[in-house]
Amino acid sequence: EYFSVKGILENSVYNGIYDLLQKLKDSGEKLYIATGKPEIYLTRILKIFDLEKYFIFAGGSDLEETRSQKYQIIDYVIKSSNLEMEAREQKILMIGDRKHDIIGAKKNSIHSCGVLWGYGSEEELKENGADYIVKNPSDLL
Repeated sequence: EYFSVKGILENSVYNGIYDLLQKLKDSGEKLYIATGKPEIYLTRILKIFDLEKYFIFAGGSDLEETRSQKYQIIDYVIKSSNLEMEAREQKILMIGDRKHDIIGAKKNSIHSCGVLWGYGSEEELKENGADYIVKNPSDLL
């Protein structure tokens, strides 16, 4: 209850993310979100922080818990966006800050990039087999 009213406003966007997203979009990259946050809150968060314009589709967990594991959410985004061919051809890169992102990518046979400006550590990302690890948003370019 707290999150739906006040907690949702306690998020923040990391420095450099708006610029990164704009540059990726301008270069023709297609951006999607696969997050463990409940989808009903995800759409509000994207609007509050003016992020929705960068993404083609944003998928999150569901309250029924049929889609609560990161690999399930990634699969949901791939299927909802008709990206099965891109996934088979390994043309998708999952970018995340925790082991769940890396494990979820592996279970969906896609590449992963761990980022060090989130909650995870370099050790956690390496231990779980991140294909790439970057320190700053600009490094993703």
